Amino acid sequence: MGVWISSFKFGHITINRKKYEYDIMVTWQGKVKMLQLVARHVFGEEELMQLLFERPEIIVIGIGTHSCVELSPEVIAFAEKKNVKIVDKPTPQAVKEFNELARAGKKVVAFMHLTC
Repeated sequence: MGVWISSFKFGHITINRKKYEYDIMVTWQGKVKMLQLVARHVFGEEELMQLLFERPEIIVIGIGTHSCVELSPEVIAFAEKKNVKIVDKPTPQAVKEFNELARAGKKVVAFMHLTC
């Protein structure tokens, strides 16, 4: 497996022994990079395009500890057209989902919102 999210606590996440304190994109190959929401608490088309660039089967979106991030309807429709499944969950559950999918060998990418 190329990547493992080892821990998440409000405001930070640890991936392959490195701690991040900002929202991130992570891929099954182990690529991690900062990914800021263009519109506060809305996961939109711009963010989706960055994740789709990695050619995933599944996208996991951590919508925050208190589920504050919303997905725009256009995101869901566009992902469906591309035959990419989107899973959106509170970030603690999204971390578990990402790890399970990565362990199963799925081409999974994720966006993780680390706060609210």
